[in-house]
Amino acid sequence: MDLQQKIAASLEYLAEYRGHYAPRKKSIPEFTYDPGLGKVFIDQNIGTRYVLLEIIGKCVQLRPTHNYNLLDVIYKACYYTPDWIEHDSFLPSGYATVKFIRPGQEIRQSKLAGQSIRNSNIINFDKWLIQRFRQGFCVALPYMSEGSLRYILSTQFHNGLPEDCIAIALKQALLGLFDLHFSGLVHKRFSAGNIYVNFKSNVEIKLGFAATIYDSELESPLFVSHGTELGLDSTVAILPKNPGGIPNLELGELYKWAAAPEVFYSKYEEELSQVPSPLYQDDNAHTVHSDIWLVGVAALELAYGNLRISDREDFEAMIKKIKRSRRLPDKLEDVLEEINVEEGKGKMKKAVVYFNDKLKYVKGKRKFSKEFEELVLDCLSTKESKRPSVGDLLQRPFFRNAKNLQWFQRRVLYAKNPMAYC
Repeated sequence: MDLQQKIAASLEYLAEYRGHYAPRKKSIPEFTYDPGLGKVFIDQNIGTRYVLLEIIGKCVQLRPTHNYNLLDVIYKACYYTPDWIEHDSFLPSGYATVKFIRPGQEIRQSKLAGQSIRNSNIINFDKWLIQRFRQGFCVALPYMSEGSLRYILSTQFHNGLPEDCIAIALKQALLGLFDLHFSGLVHKRFSAGNIYVNFKSNVEIKLGFAATIYDSELESPLFVSHGTELGLDSTVAILPKNPGGIPNLELGELYKWAAAPEVFYSKYEEELSQVPSPLYQDDNAHTVHSDIWLVGVAALELAYGNLRISDREDFEAMIKKIKRSRRLPDKLEDVLEEINVEEGKGKMKKAVVYFNDKLKYVKGKRKFSKEFEELVLDCLSTKESKRPSVGDLLQRPFFRNAKNLQWFQRRVLYAKNPMAYC
């Protein structure tokens, strides 16, 4: 196959991919795991009891050999250690996140991380295992009270976090990613959706990995209707994300449609070879370099609150425009509108009213610091070898000068007017 044929085949594949991710009516995944609120799980080794209190999220698991997905819900649970009866106490010993995990590659990856990474910024599940349950594992994870950064963006900071708070949160996640890379593991799904925040007496921010990843409840609207009594079956439906509005690619699948070029287009090569991949085979296209690309994408999500992208082609055009100008726009929609106007679409300009008063570039004035812009641009380098390592990123002034978690607590968790950051 000569170069022109490869280019033609690539364009054909991209068109098919865009069609695959075009907005369409969603099928509701088959609801497969619902033990019911009030259900008690007992740790068979030490006798700790976990009581399911409320649904806090969901986890959609793709079934490659079927035409449906499996949807499991994630629970907040209180737990009671064996000594709580002896002390005649009815108060729980603490809280945990309970999740049902199916056997597979993610279980193996999480166990490897648990064995090699201790007391880090990675959420592990190995030592929190409760019991085997229905051909899988019922596990208790550390309870992250504030959900993910994406959940915080979707509910409080629609226009992005303050830059000083991006530095704090992203630094904590990168410390976890550093441990993963140092242990020879690749994350593959790094995004704002799997960086979780917990606020007890102190704030902690940790990175989910493999089997410990789940979607906080409101990241993709989830409606759950319960029976009036504990133990009755629940019904679940996924609500449309943008009914009647501009079509967006799903943020829950950002790690797929916004993947590094070498990962995204590896699917094209795989389809040309027509050799199906085994169900649990590692994808060799994912490397530490492709993780760094996703760090850059996550930084954009934290900066703007969302990535309102309609297809991969617009995503790539947006990245090219940002690189060409060597700075980040005040609003992401500024770039997206320009792309649509240049291509003769004009759809977003007509559909979105707030484009009329968009902020223009002002010479000498920046919304984002030069240090942050350089970090994003370096992570989004097309050449893998030019992307910095996690260690290199952590040594940059943007992170070295980051404030502490208490500052994040005041600016984000205690924010009185979070929508003001725009």
